[in-house]
Amino acid sequence: MAAFSHKAYTISATTALSTELNSLANNANCAASSAIDNTTNLDLEMEVELVLAAQGAARSTGAQVFLYIVRSIDGGSNYSDVLESINDIAATFTLDAATTARREVKSDIRIPPGFFKLYVRNATGQAFAASGNTIRYRTRQLQIV
Repeated sequence: MAAFSHKAYTISATTALSTELNSLANNANCAASSAIDNTTNLDLEMEVELVLAAQGAARSTGAQVFLYIVRSIDGGSNYSDVLESINDIAATFTLDAATTARREVKSDIRIPPGFFKLYVRNATGQAFAASGNTIRYRTRQLQIV
């Protein structure tokens, strides 16, 4: 049976979301990122880094940030709405009940060929800080070994 292994990163870490996350209210979605073009590289996976600045009040027990993928099937002209009920969860970042800044990385996130966008839902129990929050990603190629 064939196995897959990491071949190469095809882009350096790139910021997908920043100001969209500023002061994002609890139980709210941010605006979608700019389009990410995977039509040439046809990468299968990506790594994503969430950076949250210190929040003004302690996060709830079981605080989470959900990352979603919004797809386009027509060459990047039209995308699904930014609604968690109709898009795929790409990653879940689970956080502690504290106010301190956090950095968390998720790997092996499957991505579609073509164009897609990212957005997050804040389920931390508190609004995000007014600045200093980001989602960065880098895509990678796999090889059969």
